[in-house]
Amino acid sequence: MSTERRLALSRLGKAPVVLAVLFAAVLPIIIAVVALLQVGAGEMSPVVMLAIQGLIAVLTLGMVLPMWRREATFDGKHLRVKATFYTRQAPLSDFDLDQARVVDLREHTELKPLLKTNGVGMPGLLAGHFRLRDRRKAFCLVTDPSKVLALPHADGRIWLLGLEHPQAVLDILRRSQG
Repeated sequence: MSTERRLALSRLGKAPVVLAVLFAAVLPIIIAVVALLQVGAGEMSPVVMLAIQGLIAVLTLGMVLPMWRREATFDGKHLRVKATFYTRQAPLSDFDLDQARVVDLREHTELKPLLKTNGVGMPGLLAGHFRLRDRRKAFCLVTDPSKVLALPHADGRIWLLGLEHPQAVLDILRRSQG
């Protein structure tokens, strides 16, 4: 019976946290001020204003909270990655660990995500499905482009995982496959 091991992910940098604060705090305040001014001028009823504020709160939480849903685990046989709204799981045998490598995406620009096909892309956080500069498909969970484990998958995609210690994780995966 194997236990699930959490892999240490790179931390969120300042950019996504600042964007989250701006989106979760500043935008709702601006909308509230505009709504209050319209209520005061008699152009909007207080009930409509409250409904708008409730909707803004739900939408804001729905967009900001998933930024903290980031996890990568390995149970000895399967790798599972939770990246905001997206979760992928695959058996270790589906990865070509001989071709896997640790990269700095700033140097290996062919692996840099270029086009978001279904994911979250903002400065300091790439999560979900992307097309790379070399046109391959990728599943990404990257916060620090300097420490990324690139794992080729049997379906042709490449998984890009921003890990605190990517070489150590690659060594663990290779030992488990052997």
